[in-house]
Amino acid sequence: MIIPDNNFIITILNLNQSDVEKCDVKVIDDTVTYEIKLKRKDMYCDYCGNRMIGHGVKKRKISHPNIRGFNGVIYHIANRYICKCCNKTKLENNPFTFNGFTNSYFKIREVMSKLKKLDNTLEKISEELHISTTQINNYIDSYIVIPKLKLPEWIGIDELYSRPLSFKNAAYLCILIDGENRCLFDILGSRSKNTLSNYFSCIPKNERENVKYVTIDMWETYKDIAERYFPNCIVAVDPFHYVKHLCDGFERLRINIMNRCIYNSDGYYLLKKWNWLLIYDNVDFDNDKELNHRFNAELNRRDIFEMIINNFPELYEAYLLKEEFRDMVKKCSYEEAVSRYDDIYNKFINSGIKEYTEFIAILGQWKKEILNSFLRPYGDYKLTNAYTENINGKIGQYISNSKGLTNFNRFRKRAIFVLNRKAYFSITDKLKSEKMKKRSRGKYNKHI
Repeated sequence: MIIPDNNFIITILNLNQSDVEKCDVKVIDDTVTYEIKLKRKDMYCDYCGNRMIGHGVKKRKISHPNIRGFNGVIYHIANRYICKCCNKTKLENNPFTFNGFTNSYFKIREVMSKLKKLDNTLEKISEELHISTTQINNYIDSYIVIPKLKLPEWIGIDELYSRPLSFKNAAYLCILIDGENRCLFDILGSRSKNTLSNYFSCIPKNERENVKYVTIDMWETYKDIAERYFPNCIVAVDPFHYVKHLCDGFERLRINIMNRCIYNSDGYYLLKKWNWLLIYDNVDFDNDKELNHRFNAELNRRDIFEMIINNFPELYEAYLLKEEFRDMVKKCSYEEAVSRYDDIYNKFINSGIKEYTEFIAILGQWKKEILNSFLRPYGDYKLTNAYTENINGKIGQYISNSKGLTNFNRFRKRAIFVLNRKAYFSITDKLKSEKMKKRSRGKYNKHI
């Protein structure tokens, strides 16, 4: 067993060798105790200003982070002083932590560093550092600083389901992303129009006028809010959402056609087992032929694909429309998309495929916002909510891992602290708790 030596301890605790009178290191089980006494220094009374004299010592216990695999405890033998004129007593300054604190500066910093990773739950940090989750929450409430951030040029808006963390009568949080700097901007307790209006109306108009782009899903409220509070912005719909509606329509058609086939027939088999040939990108159709036991023939993927399109012409027509639209989304510039949009739109209408009815309505209602998603104002970045979805995933995983989260303010603070580079922590001797008030249970009659 390797015990940290005195010089190492004195250095790691940021003490001067000349200030230390005694430093004893002991190991008990898995805990290293550091008994430290500092040399007496001149001390003057805070009340009358006279010189004070020694008046014994007081032993303080301070928890310290692990060093070389050991738990750490500091016993500070603090020198006491007394004023002979007014009899006031005083302890020497504590070099390890604030007065009244039981955790050292280093331990508090260790806690804040671990809070910087969302996959570190409070329970995990508590177990590693031997500190209560209540104390960790107090550090979150007291030390995390969220500076006043200006609205970014590009705002991504999305929602995240969480009934326990949402405002009363709401089920969704609203996530605001800085699309240009690719970081979390803010979290609101609801995605309602009233909540969004109250939030953005408190921001000066000249700041709101600087917003140039807003990316959303097809939630009408987001569009209305963007047009009302950001007069100079371009609103774009995230491509993932409208393409998903297209693919969902195609999948409904495939299932409907499959269900019209006799169960376990050749047609049912093709649409059930080989449906992925109609869905996945970059399929190698010209693979080596293999024996297909169903048809008792040597076939490759292209043979199977041609069997599908030859037997189901309606599905093939829907497939061609789907791929034409997706090709436009992947390859076209804004100008090219504008020139092709109406032609593709009319093809969907003329196809008469009822499973595309919802998607056709989206193409008509959201034409301007869909075309705006083809703009690339930041180099190769299209106006999408891809990064917003990425942030949503991280926050959602954090909520899932941290079972029982109900304090919205505390949750918001930590999420921004982790996902925005401008948020930081500042350790002071002031602790506060933003503990939520519990609802009164109300009166009840006990029946015996």
